[in-house]
Amino acid sequence: MFENQPPRRVSAAYSIAVKFVLFWICTMPVAYTVHGEEPARDPHEVTDTWVDVSHSLGFPLGGLGTGYSAFGKYGFVKVNFDGRPSDLLGAGRWEYTQEPALKSAFGFVISDQDERHVLQSTPAAWCPDAKPVKKITTSALLPKARAVFTPENESFVADVRAFTPLIPHDLESSTTPVQIFDVTIENRRSEPRVLVIELQHGAKGKVEGSSVIYRSDSGETGFAAEEGVATERGVSVDLHLFPGGRETVRFYIAWNYPKFDGSKRYYTKRFWGASDVLKYAADRADQWSKQVDQWHDSIEAPPYLKRIWFSSLSSVMTSTAMTAEPHFYEIETPHTSLNTMDVNLYSNWVYMVNWPELERLDMDQYFKAMPMEGPKKGFVWHSLWKDAAKYVEEPGFLARYYRAHLWLNDHEWSKKGLKHALLAADRVYTEDNFRYLVNSKHGNQSYDIWRMPGVSTYINSSWLYGLYGLEAAAKHLGDPEPTVAGEPISQVRKNAAAAYDELLWNEATGCWNLFYRTEGSDKSSTADSVFSDQLFGKWVLSIDPSAESVLPADKVRRALKTIYSHNLVEDPKQNFRGWANGMLPDGRPDVTTGYHAKTFWLGPQINLASLLAIDGDEIAALDVMKSIESSIGNNLLAVGEWNRSLDKDKNVVLLPHEPEKDTPRFAPYPRYKSSWEWLPRVLGMQMDESKIYLNPFKTIRLELKGVRLAGMQLTVRVEPGWTRAMIDGRPVQLPVALARTQDQWKIDFVR
Repeated sequence: MFENQPPRRVSAAYSIAVKFVLFWICTMPVAYTVHGEEPARDPHEVTDTWVDVSHSLGFPLGGLGTGYSAFGKYGFVKVNFDGRPSDLLGAGRWEYTQEPALKSAFGFVISDQDERHVLQSTPAAWCPDAKPVKKITTSALLPKARAVFTPENESFVADVRAFTPLIPHDLESSTTPVQIFDVTIENRRSEPRVLVIELQHGAKGKVEGSSVIYRSDSGETGFAAEEGVATERGVSVDLHLFPGGRETVRFYIAWNYPKFDGSKRYYTKRFWGASDVLKYAADRADQWSKQVDQWHDSIEAPPYLKRIWFSSLSSVMTSTAMTAEPHFYEIETPHTSLNTMDVNLYSNWVYMVNWPELERLDMDQYFKAMPMEGPKKGFVWHSLWKDAAKYVEEPGFLARYYRAHLWLNDHEWSKKGLKHALLAADRVYTEDNFRYLVNSKHGNQSYDIWRMPGVSTYINSSWLYGLYGLEAAAKHLGDPEPTVAGEPISQVRKNAAAAYDELLWNEATGCWNLFYRTEGSDKSSTADSVFSDQLFGKWVLSIDPSAESVLPADKVRRALKTIYSHNLVEDPKQNFRGWANGMLPDGRPDVTTGYHAKTFWLGPQINLASLLAIDGDEIAALDVMKSIESSIGNNLLAVGEWNRSLDKDKNVVLLPHEPEKDTPRFAPYPRYKSSWEWLPRVLGMQMDESKIYLNPFKTIRLELKGVRLAGMQLTVRVEPGWTRAMIDGRPVQLPVALARTQDQWKIDFVR
């Protein structure tokens, strides 16, 4: 592919001859084809599952840790093939519906003898003689997307179908630094014509066969097109079109920028340069396209769930990097922090579901970073490898270790990790505890500006469930009961749970308080504020059915009902319905403390929905998820850390303190990816060391076709109102229990 080809020039005489021949030979349009074959269906067809992004910068295109760019009504913007993922809009440009400050030096140009157009709504400095187009629509179901461009005179329509090979359980394909564009041009004139479509660059490159490479000190970008001709300014293809005729051309953009923070990028293990990537992609593009379609088709669920799942892949594309060691980096954009433990407890669900080796890799990085001796023995970094925030991360680390132990089901890995988890438990307990609970005098507990001084619900729910996890993991592994600071872990957990209930339960509000202020702690914040994330630790370990015994079930149910009703805020004028992080007992916003109390973080709302489902309130759980997706609106590709805030009068407003982290913004915040926990959630999926249990929702239709979860390939069909289950067509007893020793299962839940 991409060998040397003779250049083609469009002369006036040649164009007239072509028009004459086509006019007499071709009397009617042909069907839309791609590479000569008529597809059985259009995988890019815009349905109620696809997201309309016509109002925005467009859609991101990039792999897992490769770099990315966005493409849409302004053409290519936010080109970030080199350097760290970041919010490239610039200071004060958080509103991603505005024209971007940073634009690329390349794009698509369509021309004939009479006119020249650039496929974007604004003029291009690198192609001043080309007119912008007038009408543009864009939509996406990542990692595929579509943009349709029509000029003012409507002489043609350019339909751009784009994708990147982000494919579940295929790390090699997903880390390929390439974007692929199938561009279909339709001639809307009443006469035959020759149109030239070009992927043009404002700079001069080096022609290598039918590709062109643009080099800088840090790396290179390459362009190619199937059956295209390369010049130093780009690659082009001549299209001979009769009236109403269409033809499709495939373009490739590949890149190779070897360094990330002083290390070589992961893709350099396979590619010497952009030319290698172009050849590799040309051989695999059709296969990748089919695999992405199969991924989309493998999950049939309510559209609002499917939209939020696949839209959150925008965060995978724009907030990750991988190096050759290998190291996997989740960048907490717009911060520069790497792999922040508190955020990754939420966001890494997308990797556990789709690329579980990355959860293992990330935890291995934390194991290696943990001091094993000295005064910081057992210390868990907030961010690899720095800790400016000084959070108490050890409890979350314990719970995350046990979650990975169950999901990965790898005893050798779990054995390695257990010693690190026990060191972390010893450290957090001996640093400062109050009645067996974590005590933080300043209350910096991973809720940033919102301090919880003393014994907080948030960090101690992770502590309780983390202790339970270490106890259970040791039992699974055949180890003796662990100790924490010399005491049996079961006794530490029992004492901690009793103190947690005594110090924090509030019978008047029907939930646990935000914190218990211990002697000498800061005087900030309101202790009895109703906190949406008070059961965070329970959510982290929601895949273990036995973990439900850690806290009293009746109080868990009351707390969930309290949060669901008390923290709900509705604003029909803004089509908003969401659950605030915190509300005072009298129903007023908690505006007297840190402003994070009055925001609507997506992670806690998704957690709330999951916990409601586990508790049996499926209707309320679905209500939360529907409300989240609806309130985000068509900003689904660019979701910030939270979705709006409250003023003192309970009006829903843009957060004035940090608008760049509110919705809409770009790049998406990592916590958004916790929505993927809802794929196992709608299955009612829980597990232990030997079995996986399924108890799907009963009010929605659901179908999985060979979806791999927790090491098991599942083909599942769920009818609304199901009452019985069958495995391979044979009735089985409920609840359905699947042995983890078997790799593939086919289950039907039917009425």
